[in-house]
Amino acid sequence: MPTLPTRAQIELAAAWWRRFPGAVLIMCTGDNQRLGVSNASVMADYAVKLGIPRRCIIEEDRSLNTLENLRNARAIVRDRGLEEPTLVALDLYTRRAVATARKMGWRDLRWVSVSAEGEPAFGWKRFQTRSRTSILLYELAAWMWSYLAGWV
Repeated sequence: MPTLPTRAQIELAAAWWRRFPGAVLIMCTGDNQRLGVSNASVMADYAVKLGIPRRCIIEEDRSLNTLENLRNARAIVRDRGLEEPTLVALDLYTRRAVATARKMGWRDLRWVSVSAEGEPAFGWKRFQTRSRTSILLYELAAWMWSYLAGWV
């Protein structure tokens, strides 16, 4: 089961899909917690439980960070000729994700964000997602890393 923040993002994506049922949802992230299953798979299963048809979901299960998520999603959008991509993100990291996408040259990207309480995940991410405060602290560190790495 996805954490509360991830569920909130998927629920927002599902609501967006209901407004635009011709849309495709790209669930991004590989097994970055080393659980033997990709986050994309867990997110896709949750979206199906919310009523999204499996045929409307693409699982991108190779990426392990924000840059790879965006790079791989952008390749899917380009390769499949999808139009008007919309990034669905947690409010605390929307700015970094959008800044990263823009730095990559992704100009046609729209975004929506959602707020959610934290909840401990598994593995090392347990501390990252424990609370809104821990998510914010992680995000501040991620901004610094992203800046030093040249992603934003």
